[in-house]
Amino acid sequence: MRERLLATVAASREREHELVAMCDDSPPPEPGVWTAKDHLAHLAAWRMYATGVLDAGRTGGQAPQMTDEIDAANAHIYEANKDKTADQVKAEARASYDSLEAAIAACSEEDLNKPHPRSPSALLWQVVPGNGHAHLGQHLWFWHAEKDDEEAAEAAMHWVYDLDRAEFPEPKSIAASTYNLGCFYSRIGRADEALFRFKQAFELDPSLKDLAKTDPDLDRMRNHPELVALIA
Repeated sequence: MRERLLATVAASREREHELVAMCDDSPPPEPGVWTAKDHLAHLAAWRMYATGVLDAGRTGGQAPQMTDEIDAANAHIYEANKDKTADQVKAEARASYDSLEAAIAACSEEDLNKPHPRSPSALLWQVVPGNGHAHLGQHLWFWHAEKDDEEAAEAAMHWVYDLDRAEFPEPKSIAASTYNLGCFYSRIGRADEALFRFKQAFELDPSLKDLAKTDPDLDRMRNHPELVALIA
């Protein structure tokens, strides 16, 4: 597992150059719209959170605390970083990758399969994909969608999906990644492709149907007869 996690981090570091290349000190085009710098700072902060969780799980120390309210946590990260220069943010993004790689390398396979100190139902290693390549793919999706570039947004999500399939081929992991790809298609209004992915995901992991019943990512197609039948 350790080598697989390190492979995803290396792939994420490389893919993030897409945002790094656009990171400068330009103000947002309008209030409330994130710049490339804002996205980079956000991603780096969550990687540092993952680093802290790994270290705590390995040593038995105190895991970093993020508020249970995700929007509040993200707002705090934004406020803490919005006045930093682009060069500062890029340096911190690089450092966050270095720290995460070091934390993974320090863990044994036994460590990585310990319970997550903040979410005992999850395993420690699972903090890496969620705050690593999967998180980056989500923000690349947001970035390109704001610019009405659906093709680039789709490419970002398929990058995550392909990396997941390569490094985490276990059925439940593939199911989760397939479900997330379905959520992307649901949100952009491509119901047929979403349904195709949901069918695959539910066959691999039927428990995902419970998530689908309340997942806001499916709201755009919530009343679609085929979706209703799938999750009934």
